[in-house]
Amino acid sequence: MLRQLRRARLLALYVLVPLLAAVAPLLVIPAVTARHGAVGWSGVAIGLSVGLVGAVIGELGWNIVGPQEVARRPEAARSCYERALAARLVVVAPLALGCGVLAASLASSHRLAAGLLAVGVCAGALSPSWYFTGLNRPHLTLLVESLPRTVLVTLAALGISGGGPLELYGAALLAAALLPLLLAAPLVGLPLVPGPTAFRAVGATLRAQWVLVAGRGVATVYKAMPTPLLAWIAPDLVALYAALDRPLRLGLQFLTALPQRLQAWVAVDDPALRARRSLMAVVMNSVLGVLAGAVYGIAMPLVAPVLFSGTVEVTADLGMLGGVLVAVICVSRGFGLALVAGGRAGATSSAAVVSAAIGLTGVPLAAIASGVPGVVLALVASELGGIVVQWAALSLVHRGHRRAEAPA
Repeated sequence: MLRQLRRARLLALYVLVPLLAAVAPLLVIPAVTARHGAVGWSGVAIGLSVGLVGAVIGELGWNIVGPQEVARRPEAARSCYERALAARLVVVAPLALGCGVLAASLASSHRLAAGLLAVGVCAGALSPSWYFTGLNRPHLTLLVESLPRTVLVTLAALGISGGGPLELYGAALLAAALLPLLLAAPLVGLPLVPGPTAFRAVGATLRAQWVLVAGRGVATVYKAMPTPLLAWIAPDLVALYAALDRPLRLGLQFLTALPQRLQAWVAVDDPALRARRSLMAVVMNSVLGVLAGAVYGIAMPLVAPVLFSGTVEVTADLGMLGGVLVAVICVSRGFGLALVAGGRAGATSSAAVVSAAIGLTGVPLAAIASGVPGVVLALVASELGGIVVQWAALSLVHRGHRRAEAPA
């Protein structure tokens, strides 16, 4: 009974953490659109998109491999965290500055707000949440990251609603990115600044992670590219695309509750058990994706008028296309989790390159030819291409396991 209660508590925490992360930004969007209209929302969307690219590059793949490494080798968890933080600090500082300059240059108005948002989102790459996931202690993420972020973003929303500048949102995100590092030091005993050994190992860490970084970076560029691209070739479409994309990404952030919970569950020493659990992870993520996609497709046209203060209209057709994108992304996550567990994390980068090749060519053409619906369809096609590559790689992994288990 106690074990069941503990599992239920852990599951609730794994749901609550991404739920807060997804809900907090939803408090800001109505404030932005009500006070600054579609133009203000476009500037915010550009800053968020550019910052997201920087954040994925800056986290150096630790969100993928870190939790399972910590779960498998808890005795080396602290040194793992120090190595990761040292490398991230070296990379994120210049990267965040570059993201800020790029976002400000792309925005047609509210340039400072767009730049500050990009810096704040990129700085989120320093998050220690992956470490807590590996320890199977999600309550630490709640205490040092999710709750402070929710409070800061809520204060920013209230400030903007009361007539404050749009820059309040970016300032809140930047503070929310740095605060977990400050809180983790006294509350969890993690170092605020990594030791000299960790900094000397930065080069080796970057070399070890470069395949994941390249794959994740390429994948994120094509996913985040539509907003900056539209700002360049069709600025009038930015508000509509961002209205569809931003809630979709926030919903996907909430849906990380399942793969996060499964990371430690899949990371077992028994190869046969790990293989079975990996397949179950793919199935569970796929079912979740179909259900979540249906909910998104039905709800988005109903929610958009309230969320965006009537400045943007999301049609039923667009909502359903977004739902399909949600479903295929969840399926891809399941395959990625299984590949990492099978020791083939590099295959996720190969899949990302294929997806990016489809997306980087398809998205611009689709944007010009069909506008926002075409962009979403191009993203769906790119995700499907990546799924095919991951499925092929996972098939090879399980074929090898079956051969190893077969009697001589």
